Amino acid sequence: MSADLDRPPGRELAIRATGEIVDLDDPLACAFALVSIRDLEGEFRMLKLRLSEAIAEKAALLGTKTLELNAEWKAVLSGGTEVTWDAARLEQDLLAAGMPPSRVAQIVERVVTFKVNAVEAKRAAGANPDYAFLVEACRTEVEAPPRVSIRRAT
Repeated sequence: MSADLDRPPGRELAIRATGEIVDLDDPLACAFALVSIRDLEGEFRMLKLRLSEAIAEKAALLGTKTLELNAEWKAVLSGGTEVTWDAARLEQDLLAAGMPPSRVAQIVERVVTFKVNAVEAKRAAGANPDYAFLVEACRTEVEAPPRVSIRRAT
């Protein structure tokens, strides 16, 4: 029996953007296809940015955020600026201006986040079995998609 007949069906992937059909059982072919796709991603990001800028320029010239392209399509612009706040300063200044603390708390919300230092948690767990039990009880692994780095051999 030939090798092609022994292969399970569906072990090839068609990549429309490149016109390639990649054998998923061939790591070298998969790696080369991945490099090609990553190159395309960068090019697509640049193209999307330039096309968006062209639309934004036309909209600015017309003084609108919505361009009627034809009877069926329109381009709607959003974004442009992002607001960032100096929350600590705003809180301090509002209090200094006499605003009641309860109202300041409605405007400037305090957000506390916790992050575990995995290295230190592992050290504590290694030093004490009770700590190890607690550290392990609070640790969860979540499945993540694989990341593959493709580099030239030197």
